[in-house]
Amino acid sequence: EFVLSGEPVRCDCMKAKIYWKKVDDRRAAIEYKREYNRKMMLRKRYYLNSKMNKRLMEYNFENYMTNNDNRMAYEKSKRYAENFVKGDNKGSLFITGGVGTGKTHLAAAIANKLIENDKIVLMERLTNLLDRIRETYENNTKSENELIEIYSNADMLIIDDLGTEKISNWALEKLYTIIQNRYENGLPIIITTRFNKQGLIERFSYSKDPDLVDAIISKLYQMCFGIKLKSMKKELV
Repeated sequence: EFVLSGEPVRCDCMKAKIYWKKVDDRRAAIEYKREYNRKMMLRKRYYLNSKMNKRLMEYNFENYMTNNDNRMAYEKSKRYAENFVKGDNKGSLFITGGVGTGKTHLAAAIANKLIENDKIVLMERLTNLLDRIRETYENNTKSENELIEIYSNADMLIIDDLGTEKISNWALEKLYTIIQNRYENGLPIIITTRFNKQGLIERFSYSKDPDLVDAIISKLYQMCFGIKLKSMKKELV
């Protein structure tokens, strides 16, 4: 028995061309919808994995309010995100500034830009990161090593508001392991903080291990270039 396989040969008559154009358009629409749904599912999974709360998910470069004090920081951050999407992901960032200057907004805007382009991003405060590691001691969902591996190998890791917490020697050891792993893997990290170098050293000195503190701070300053936000100037009414 003779069986036709594959698609029939297309003839060149006008009627056939009209017919096959409709077929191709319908197939393209189906494929577009399938690819769109796939990307939406991936993006949803990335957001779930990112540990970002709803507020952070809404931060982007379009709704960041610029002024003379923050415009340069905004432009540098936006350019950094755009270059990262294009494949230039060698550099890390230190975003510094006082309370209310927009550090977290800029970091989250970078994160959301990357997630929109299918990058795996993790963003949270150090205390939350450490809590997740501690939880591995109480359940069997993931081991400590597996979780550290995740933080060490995501496309981007953002630690928000570093230095606000007083952390133990155990906590500093975990932080150093993750930072060192990312350094060795050639992967970037973004730090937002209200403290300068000396301020971070003083905040970390609670651990009573000055060598470890120095190792962490030195590694971060080796990896990162800085973006500084000035305090917003209050307008007279």
